[in-house]
Amino acid sequence: MKNRIKVISLLVLLLQYSNMKAQNWAPVPGQIMTKWANAVTPENVWKEYPRPQLVRRDWLNLNGLWDFEITDRDTNKNNIAYARKILVPFCVESALSGIKETITGKQQMMYRRFFTIPSKWHQKKLLLHFEAVDYETKLWVDGKYVGMHKGGYDHFQFDITGFLSEAEKHEIKLVVWDPTNEGSQPIGKQALPAIRNVTKYTATSGIWQTVWLEPINEVAIESIKIIPNIDNATVSLQTNMMGATQGAAIKIQAFDQGKEVANIMTSVGGLITLKLKQPKLWSPTTPFLYDLKLTLIKEGKVVDEVSSYFGMRKISMARDQEGYMRILLNNEIIYQLGPLDQGYWPDGILTPASDQALRYDIAYLKKIGANMDRMHMKVQPERWYYHCDQLGILVWQDMVSPTKFIETKSNKNPSDFELEHNLTVDQLYNHPSIIQWVLFNESWGQYDTERLTAALKAKDSSRLVINASGWNDKLVGDIRDFHDYTIHPAVALVNKNYDRAQVLGEAGGFDLLIPGHLWTPELKTETKLKTDWTLDFKKGVVKSTDELIEKYKILFNDLFQLKKYGLNAVVYTQISDVEDEISGWMTYDRKVSKLPEATFADLHQQFFKPTQSGSFILPLSMNEPQQWKYSFTIPSNWIKNVTSANFKLGMAPFGTENTYRPKVNTSWNTNTLFLNKEFTLSSLPSNLSLVACNTGMTEVYINGEYVMQFNNFLKNDPEVKISETLLTDKAMKLLKVGVNQISLKFNFPSVGTPVYYYDFGIKAY
Repeated sequence: MKNRIKVISLLVLLLQYSNMKAQNWAPVPGQIMTKWANAVTPENVWKEYPRPQLVRRDWLNLNGLWDFEITDRDTNKNNIAYARKILVPFCVESALSGIKETITGKQQMMYRRFFTIPSKWHQKKLLLHFEAVDYETKLWVDGKYVGMHKGGYDHFQFDITGFLSEAEKHEIKLVVWDPTNEGSQPIGKQALPAIRNVTKYTATSGIWQTVWLEPINEVAIESIKIIPNIDNATVSLQTNMMGATQGAAIKIQAFDQGKEVANIMTSVGGLITLKLKQPKLWSPTTPFLYDLKLTLIKEGKVVDEVSSYFGMRKISMARDQEGYMRILLNNEIIYQLGPLDQGYWPDGILTPASDQALRYDIAYLKKIGANMDRMHMKVQPERWYYHCDQLGILVWQDMVSPTKFIETKSNKNPSDFELEHNLTVDQLYNHPSIIQWVLFNESWGQYDTERLTAALKAKDSSRLVINASGWNDKLVGDIRDFHDYTIHPAVALVNKNYDRAQVLGEAGGFDLLIPGHLWTPELKTETKLKTDWTLDFKKGVVKSTDELIEKYKILFNDLFQLKKYGLNAVVYTQISDVEDEISGWMTYDRKVSKLPEATFADLHQQFFKPTQSGSFILPLSMNEPQQWKYSFTIPSNWIKNVTSANFKLGMAPFGTENTYRPKVNTSWNTNTLFLNKEFTLSSLPSNLSLVACNTGMTEVYINGEYVMQFNNFLKNDPEVKISETLLTDKAMKLLKVGVNQISLKFNFPSVGTPVYYYDFGIKAY
């Protein structure tokens, strides 16, 4: 019986393989795949409506098998045999495309597809939509050249009505060119093999999102812009039309779960406003969405009808009771926690195997207690934002970075980057989940930051803007964003007049290798960054889930404390492993959560709890000057045998005077600083924390024993940093009732510009 079952199973597999071969398509084997890849066929691939914010009833999906060839760039499109097949909408480099080959700027991709127009469409205009093609697309229909589009991440369309022949069957031909990092266009994390590394991934070339046809009348709705206002209980719409709209009227209706709650009938043009009675607000905890219906009427007839949706929500900033700038959602402070999301998949690269896979990541975030996602240097298919709107995830949307430094352009001659990011704002504007735009990441292609930040804020004043996430901050925009991969992260020590909200745009990133779920099966953690957790300030490798929990608790305890010093949000690197970068919450194939979802949720819940102020047993000297023993050079046996001969006496803080820092009491401008002080405990507290204000690395010793290292150092950051960490149980056992001694060794790293300021305190809880 068992043998019979094996034979039947083998026959089924052979039949499936034969069917695939008959169609000249099968996923290319060799690397890990997600569970959704197994269900993909040319017949069922990506059948969902691709544009949830502007839905019409009639459309035709053109995903599936297309004829395909890769040629030299100068090859004539008319001399192509199209001997291969590719599964659209997967990029050429992906396993699911059936091709999985590298494309360079010396080559071009040739696509061909035939289609038949439904008979009821014959009196309509016909739009051919491409949700995304990377990078330069030239289109022919029935042998006639239609046009060209440049841009790898925005959707575009062509009116092909005037190019159609009288034949029943019609032909689409595409010639696509993509130089990836050999060009100057925005590419994000894409890289050709010559420059690929652990943080730069496989490129995406050609069609990588849905292709579809749509019939419309001569007069139709082209786009809508939705502007909610929770303070006035209104939603306003700005509509753009196609065709002659003289004498046309538009009816707009808003619905709450099928019940009409507002409507208006008015002439076309201008801003149209609906009043809502006691509007339901959108938030991560209650992601309520109203439905919209827009009906365009001309000469008494309905000429177009589209459906959409909107969320009533507001993003703003204000100071809290302590004076720190806070991010507000619907006029209330909201702390945010979520992942750096590269948007990569092992089987489809930038394109997940299905809409179910796309939604899975967002649902996973909800399960593990996250409320935000930073979409990192990629624009997702629009259905991803639709799922965020539905499920309640706040989105920070990065602009896709260019490949290299771009010389400053005037507004009359914008670069490819500027064109692309302006289109990104226009196309994603209506999604309530998006609360923030990230203009640049670190220094990737960064240029003319002040001008571009102002232009982005002017284009969309309803959202917050980060001028640069990490590294090269230019003192503009709404947010100061730090990247800190230390286990004891820090934020800037700011005064109460500081006018930007602080976030950690990248943090954490603990590497944990899960055998059997690796992009490179032979990858070893020994080939990754080795970390001495007691001394090294770089991000680390953990060897087990137990160690991950241990380090994760330390990290999130510190992140929790930083809320007291102005921290608003944390972006953990990252939602999943990506190729050989193994710092994800999940494996790259999404088959393993590195900790149980409930465990992650419990750990993350700590970040959202109200903070406690504690009480200083050794005050920060900026608040109450303290006398310390100090030396600029290492004293002999300084940790355990402290004598006045080895040290001088001075009042903290130490450093050099600066307008943007608290007052300095003792001058200091050397690369090292050694400090020692006694403090008295009348009883042993439940918890003790150390508060460090400096920019550099501090080794801490209590009663002669090493305790920990603070690493308040980040490349290119000019601010003094502040961090607070609870002592471990082991360190607490070093304390005694009576007199205790704390010894500090500070030094600057060999890179970066020194910031001379040092203060230190101890808190009890």
